[in-house]
Amino acid sequence: MKRIRIAAGSAWSRDRFEPGADLIARGDIDYLCFDAMSEVTQSIAQVARLNDPRIPPYDPLLRKRIAPILKAAKERGVRIITNGGWMDPAAAAEEIIRIAEELGVTDLKVASVSGSDITDRVRDLGLNFVESDKPVADLRDKIISAEVYLGAEGIIQALAQGADIIVTSRVGDACPYMAAMAHEFGWSIDDHHNIAKGMIIGHLLECGAQVTGGCFADPGYKDVPDIANLSNPIVEVTEDRVVISKLPGTGGVVSEATCKEQLLYEVQDPARYYCPDVIADMTKVRFRQIAENEVEVLIDDAGLPKSPTYKALVGIMEGYMAEEMVLFAGPGAMNRAELTKRLLEERFARHSSQPTEVRMDFIGINSVHRESTPHVVDDPYEVVLRVAIKADTKEVVDTLGTEVDPLAVNGVAGIGKWGTFSPGARTRAIVGLNSVLVPREVVPFEVRYLECAGG
Repeated sequence: MKRIRIAAGSAWSRDRFEPGADLIARGDIDYLCFDAMSEVTQSIAQVARLNDPRIPPYDPLLRKRIAPILKAAKERGVRIITNGGWMDPAAAAEEIIRIAEELGVTDLKVASVSGSDITDRVRDLGLNFVESDKPVADLRDKIISAEVYLGAEGIIQALAQGADIIVTSRVGDACPYMAAMAHEFGWSIDDHHNIAKGMIIGHLLECGAQVTGGCFADPGYKDVPDIANLSNPIVEVTEDRVVISKLPGTGGVVSEATCKEQLLYEVQDPARYYCPDVIADMTKVRFRQIAENEVEVLIDDAGLPKSPTYKALVGIMEGYMAEEMVLFAGPGAMNRAELTKRLLEERFARHSSQPTEVRMDFIGINSVHRESTPHVVDDPYEVVLRVAIKADTKEVVDTLGTEVDPLAVNGVAGIGKWGTFSPGARTRAIVGLNSVLVPREVVPFEVRYLECAGG
């Protein structure tokens, strides 16, 4: 009976680098999938390129992630699939070929799958935003990006053509995993039960260590052994069995509980989980612990035919923002922080040009749940005042710095050092993401191939 093993190399662009090499060396795997996208990274990428167009249009960490493993992957026959192509998968494929040539890797075939970028035509497709039902065309001057979540067909096609590495633009997060299964087991893209099975398995792996103990630990309630050394998951698939595990000798845990939490991660309606290639019914999924750190996944006819549309995220220029942190410690820290908040509110109000929003939170007190935060009875020893300002223009936002910096000499007593989380300029652009549903027929994909003779 045919058996394949697929591993998760990363869950997003800034994930850890160590698991990928270890999985190739010890995992007996056939495929290694790197997720390099998220809604957050997509927005960050657009902002970064607004500030510096010289930044590559693909995952800036692509080289750092691929170079250390490329030679070993080729030698062991491990095929790599990643959505790290971001805005320009063809350029990412060229970079991978350059890496291969530098390493002397021979006989390498790299495929790029493009088509998700519809920035140039989204304004004229007659679409409405899902969140507001307002026409996309109303914001045509503020649109800076529009990317569709493509399906797995381009990846499957590239695998059939013998590609060793496939780099895509935006695709559904589970698609690289499902594509490997569809290729190996010969599933038709219209076989919605098997495609749903593949998408569910891919969904369980797409967030990497989240199914091996990441984002699971809650000391004393849900303990995770050796959490500093988490491994990413491996799924072993045959035609009638699916088992998730991790590398021996690594930290973390694979259990029914970790699998259930990941199954429901970012899922609105488990009975109708919309994917690019299918609608999956996650209520048809069960888990069974078969050994330590081994969980069998049982999926019963969980597919419904795909919807007539793709989802796309449209990046909207929403102005500019800056943030600062002001620190207080010792007796009366909360009183001094509150006085500083009132002081800044009064000074901001004096400016002729007003920001669209000012937000001031006390980190560790009410910065997460805000108005829903329980009343603080004890006087905290340390308080951090976060000050954030948003406006339509950079010039208005810059007023934040002109009012916060003088606190060093004309603020309250015992004020601490402050700084900004933003690299470089303290004022940065804001790109908001809004959803649209795009008819499939207006979003064709394209697969290109590059080969490296090496040597």
